[in-house]
Amino acid sequence: STGISMCMTAPLHLLLLCPGALSHPTRYPPKPPAGVKGLYWDRTSLKQRIHYEVAEPPKGPSNSAPVLLLNGFGVGSFTWHRNMAALAASTGASVYAMDYVGQGASWPVDCDDGNAESEQGLRYAIDDWKAQAAEFIDAIVLRGASPDACVHLVGNSAGGLLAALLAAEPGSRVASLCLLNATPVWGSNLPGWDGRLPGPAVPRAIGRYLYDRMRDRANIAEMLEQVYAAPEQAEPLVEQIRAVTDASEGGHAAFASILWSPPATLPGGAGGFEALLQLCGCDALLLYGADDPWCSPPFGRAAARALTRRACAGERRTELVLLSPAGHCPHHEAPEAANAILSRWVKGQPPLASADAATEAFGRVSAARAQSEGELEPRTPWEGLLTGMLS
Repeated sequence: STGISMCMTAPLHLLLLCPGALSHPTRYPPKPPAGVKGLYWDRTSLKQRIHYEVAEPPKGPSNSAPVLLLNGFGVGSFTWHRNMAALAASTGASVYAMDYVGQGASWPVDCDDGNAESEQGLRYAIDDWKAQAAEFIDAIVLRGASPDACVHLVGNSAGGLLAALLAAEPGSRVASLCLLNATPVWGSNLPGWDGRLPGPAVPRAIGRYLYDRMRDRANIAEMLEQVYAAPEQAEPLVEQIRAVTDASEGGHAAFASILWSPPATLPGGAGGFEALLQLCGCDALLLYGADDPWCSPPFGRAAARALTRRACAGERRTELVLLSPAGHCPHHEAPEAANAILSRWVKGQPPLASADAATEAFGRVSAARAQSEGELEPRTPWEGLLTGMLS
């Protein structure tokens, strides 16, 4: 039950512990690793400059559908640095990641903490990040491709919810969906403001107060220690996340906007995350860190049950794989295992080395694949009830 309750409050924990990840400092973005290139995309109509990164396959372009990696909240595309070049090399696909507007190095031009002309009416809500991702796919990822070209979506935490929102849209250009410890809920929807800038005095004051007092390294390290099974794997993130707090141009306003913004608008009037997943008409892989205290294995099993109830379930693959030891960000904590499984998935292969295998070892990390619908059932009476309430 601890994991279930923590998943409900995960967005708030991230907001409180990592608010500084919403600013735009001089030392960000960090230098990308070999094989990864940092670029910018100008959303001219909205007066925004979006930072993104791409890894191209070493042997040049191929016919493989590209991959878009969607990170969680409060970080940026740098959390995929352990994955991008490896995935491009093993799949022959172009691999993209981007910073959401209001995070990392993606901001309105001339950003001035909610006061600039480019920020007027802007809201840092998940619906707006979904619109950004959809436009990014068309303008950058699938630029010049045929109308029937598709993209593989891989989303972690809040990025998992974003990926599901995109895949559930009618006529979406999604080849497959992979969720890594996806957050099933997002948006506090606090009263008195809809999150559109400029904000009222009270939300602005609260955002500034929390932003300025909770962005220290100790808080960042504490949050990472909570959600990583092997905290030493997270050590580089402390400075990387801190780096995006050292020179703020819009972080206070963005933080307040996120706190007050509403939940996602679900396609087709879906009544929650599980109903949303049933609208996704593509193959779906759930790759979950088994030691995540927030979006824990019960949520992975609930998502898998929902996917097996889709109208297209007989035609589409649904797989659940648990990695251990690994927490909320399994791609970052266990990159060897995650890269191997994601590569196979993108290429249309079984997630483990053998189609019949139930487990596979990747050094210190073990992968366990659910092989029957019985393995997806709740382990306790409370599990199904609580995951249903929060999904």
